[in-house]
This record gives sequence, structure tokens and C-alpha cells, in this order.
Amino acid sequence: MALPAKRKPLENVTVEDADTLDCGVCYRPLKPPVFQCAVGHAICSLCRDKMVASGMSQQCHVCRVPLIGGYQRCIALEKVLESISMPCANAAHGCGARPAHYDHGEHVRACPHKPCYCPADACGFAGSTAALLGHLAAAHGWPCTTDTRPWVCVKVNLRDGFNAVSVHASGQQHLFLLNVARSPFGRAISVSCVHPHQTVRFEVRLKYSRNENAHGGGVCRGHSQQSQFTVACTDLSGGPPSSEECFQFFLPKCVHPDFIRTIAATFEVLHVTISV
Repeated sequence: MALPAKRKPLENVTVEDADTLDCGVCYRPLKPPVFQCAVGHAICSLCRDKMVASGMSQQCHVCRVPLIGGYQRCIALEKVLESISMPCANAAHGCGARPAHYDHGEHVRACPHKPCYCPADACGFAGSTAALLGHLAAAHGWPCTTDTRPWVCVKVNLRDGFNAVSVHASGQQHLFLLNVARSPFGRAISVSCVHPHQTVRFEVRLKYSRNENAHGGGVCRGHSQQSQFTVACTDLSGGPPSSEECFQFFLPKCVHPDFIRTIAATFEVLHVTISV
């Protein structure tokens, strides 16, 4: 008797109770190898190993049926799980992957197409860092400094609000946002790196100086300051960090008075750390 022809994949299938695809102990997605009791209650391999190690594998974790010989492999359920794939949540941003159901969450967390979000109020733009950089310049007109490299001191002319600096490091483009906020005593500058994954940290240096005769009047005639600090990554899905609550650089009014709109500074990436 000839084997039946392989059927085409079923499209647009709905799982009404997604909990049936989860482990009955840890409630995480079941992933092969899967084990079951004589009645059919499923358990993942990690939970099964923990129950065996703790001496709790004498009866089913759900129905309490005695387990003669322990939990047994459920090959049929493993095949079902391996056949269920889902489109990535970032499909609209260019990801064509269809990971298995049990690998979906892990894939989304590491997906290279995971978007970053615009920090402007009431702006719903989301896209890659390259697309976001173009959006910041075109849609909002924010100052953008591009094509910089680590260990290269680049001049930046900062204005009140958001300023963008694009740095190419480790084969990727990293977008830094320098937010300048006025306060009663001067201007606070906060720095954040916009990146879809929080596995990269940067050591950066921000420096400000001016000449003796840069400004007249009663202000300070000579000043230089710099700050070296660590910058973590954010995709801005929860909004930008508040410059009022956290900032890395502060210019007093006596150094840089309010009537000078632009802050001429230098920005440099000193070190890049990538955690796995």
C-alpha cells in the first residue's frame, strides 16, 4: 500500500485554548522532549527532571495517578508542537521568520527586526534604528550627527530637546539621543542609546569648553568640563528617560547662559561591551 501524499500546511489555524500547549507545572510553552502520565497530562523535561531529583515523580502532578516506571515520552504531542509555527511579531518590520510556538518568545526577544520607537510625544513611529534616525531628521527636524565611529571625538551642536548621534560599532548602527533640558540653574543633558536589544553597553565621554573671550558681560570667561559615564540601551517602548530625574552632564547658567541657544560640545564612544 502506497504512502499517502504529504498534505499542504494548514493556514489560519486558531488554538482556542493556548494553555494546552503549556507545561502543567511551570506553565511555560512545552518543548520537546515532552513527558506524560498514563492519563495524558503533559510535563516539560525540565520539570520532569526536577520532580525526579526531588523524589516527587511517584504520581502524576495533576491527577495523582501512580507513575509505574515514571513519566513516559509523548512522541505524538512532540510532533504536534514541532508542526506549529507562528509569524514573528516583527513581521511588519521586515522579519520573515516563522519560529515554532515554543521558540516564539525567545525569537522575538532576539529578533534583529525588533523596532525602536520615536521619543516624541504623540508620535507612533516605530522602526529600525536607521529608519528612526531618518524619521527624527525628516519628521521632527532634530539635529542629527551621522557616520561616526567609536574612539573618534566628534563635534556636536546641541539644542534644547533631543539631538541624535549615529555611531557604527561592532558591525551595527547605534543611535544615541542627547536630551538637553533647561532648569532654573542651567541645562541638564541626559544620554541614552536607542537599540532594540539591551545587550550592549557603552562607555562615552561628553566634553564642553570655551575660550576666554567667548562671551562678554558678567559671565565666566573660561570653562572646561567633561564627564565619562556608562550608557545602557533602550528601545524607547516605555518612552524616553526623564532628564529631570537622571542626567549625566550639567552646565550652570554662569557657564552657558540662556541666551546662547546652541551648546558646542564633543561626544566620544570610548568602549563597547556586548553581553551574550
